[in-house]
Amino acid sequence: MTTGHRDHGSRRYVPSMSKTPEPTPPIRGRSIEKRELQAVIRRAAELSFSESEGDERLSEDELVRIAAELGLAPHLARQALYELPELESEPSMFEGPFGAAVITGSRLIPGDAERALARLEDYLTTREYLQITRRGGSRTLFTPADDTISYLARGLLRPRHRFQLARARRVAVTSRHVDAGTTHVQIATDMADQRRGSIRGSIAAGTIVGLGVGGLGSLVVAGVGLPETATVAALILALGSGIAGSVAAAVKLGGARFRTRMAAAKLELDGLLDRAERGERLDPPPAPWRRRLQLSMLGGRDRG
Repeated sequence: MTTGHRDHGSRRYVPSMSKTPEPTPPIRGRSIEKRELQAVIRRAAELSFSESEGDERLSEDELVRIAAELGLAPHLARQALYELPELESEPSMFEGPFGAAVITGSRLIPGDAERALARLEDYLTTREYLQITRRGGSRTLFTPADDTISYLARGLLRPRHRFQLARARRVAVTSRHVDAGTTHVQIATDMADQRRGSIRGSIAAGTIVGLGVGGLGSLVVAGVGLPETATVAALILALGSGIAGSVAAAVKLGGARFRTRMAAAKLELDGLLDRAERGERLDPPPAPWRRRLQLSMLGGRDRG
């Protein structure tokens, strides 16, 4: 006795009693490269925030908890949080050629956070001639000291072509505990005043040169002998083109010079953080002639 039926033609045999379904094989997840991990985690956080309600801000403890669920060590989550810039660059229509006005550097240094902050405060006020304008918790904000002695000392001992930190519009220093015996230090400098001055100087120089170039072009046009209406239009076009072209070239050149200045400021900032990380004196190393003089006065011998 059969338990099924057979269809005629090309149709296959279909049993009347279903068999027990086989277990579905597990879905194999897509693998990603390490360089894609950052983008995936960022997008997951965006989706999580879009589905959540209430306050859009997270506390540091909440951040550490979420990081732990992702398998990240708490000290790495805190370090990533502390590396967010303390200062933001002011928006500018000239940010393309000139770049951002804020530079930031950070280091993990051994020791106590309060002691690290106190060392940097002492250095910035006594060697870079800055003054403390705000102090709260782990963060201190500085601006250039405006008294006469500091102004003169800054001009004599901190030449403009070598030292940028002393002339920053704002300097923010933060020092926070990461874990036992480790401190995260960040220094952010705002060079917005220097960028603004470079932009104005570039526009002024380009306008002056453009007036000269446009004036020469106008003389050429005037000598062609065009009708009066066409001559006026050609003069305006020659003058405007000369100014526009000269200003564009001057802005491009000024932007390159400002970016070079920002690179020097970044080098100066990194050098300060390097010395703090190694526990050295925060003052920059002396010039070679000064070093030789010190060795001579102390009776030492220069071996370099």
